[in-house]
Amino acid sequence: MKTITITNLKGGVGKTTTAINLAHRLASEDKRVLLLDTDHQANLSRFFNAQSERNIYQLFIGKAAPQPYAISDNLHIISSDMETATINFRLIGQMAWHSVLRNKLVSSGFTALYDYCIIDCPPALDMIVTNALTAADYVLIPLTSGQFAYDGLRNIIDRIDEIKESANPHIEILGILLTMVSERTRAVKTVKDMLKKHGLDIKTCEARIRQCEAFKQAELKHISIFDYDPKSNGACDMETFFQEIRPRIEK
Repeated sequence: MKTITITNLKGGVGKTTTAINLAHRLASEDKRVLLLDTDHQANLSRFFNAQSERNIYQLFIGKAAPQPYAISDNLHIISSDMETATINFRLIGQMAWHSVLRNKLVSSGFTALYDYCIIDCPPALDMIVTNALTAADYVLIPLTSGQFAYDGLRNIIDRIDEIKESANPHIEILGILLTMVSERTRAVKTVKDMLKKHGLDIKTCEARIRQCEAFKQAELKHISIFDYDPKSNGACDMETFFQEIRPRIEK
C-alpha cells in the first residue's frame, strides 16, 4: 500500500478537494483506496456522509481497528468527528507516539487490503500530522498563490526532514500543487520564483488547478469533479495532475 499524505498549515487551500478527487481517480483505475480523515472538522467525512463511532480515533487509540465505511467497491473511508481533536492528548507519553498510525495500518491488515491510502490532514503540525507524515510514502502540499501562501511552508519541510532522518527514510515530497488559480496568472512560474526567493527547494507540480465553479457544484452534490462534469476546467486540471504524478506513485 502506498500512502499519500495531503497537508498544509493553512486551511482553505484545497486539501480535502484534492483528496476526494485523487481518491476517486485512483479508484476508477480499479485501485483499492482507503481515505483517512484526520481533521476533527470532518469535512471529508461529511462529503461522503460517513459518520461512524468506529472512526479515526478508534484507529489511533482503540484496541480493535475500525471497519472502514464503503463509499464504493474500491473506495473506503475511516471517518472523523470532534473526538479526533483529543488524539493529540491521548498520544502524550506514549512510546514511539509518532509511529502509532503507521503501526496500526500494518497491524489492522489495511496495508495488505488496499493499494493506496490517502490521508487528509488538519491545518496543523501536531502529533496527528506527524503520525500522518511518518506513515507517508509521499507528501502533497496544496497551495494557493495568495500573499500569505508561504507561511508555514518552512515548518512543514523542516518536519518532513526530521521525520526522514529519524523515522521514515523513504518519505518523498510529491510536490506543491497550485490550487484556485486565476486563468490570467502564471502561477507555476510565480511560485517557483517565490520558493527560490524563500530558499525552499521543493518540487512544484507542473499541473495547476484553476478556479472552477464545477468544484462547488460537485461538492454540493457530494460527487467527484469527474462525475459532475468531466469536461470542466476542474476535471481537466485534476486529470493533468493525476497523469503527472501517476508514474511516481506507481513505481
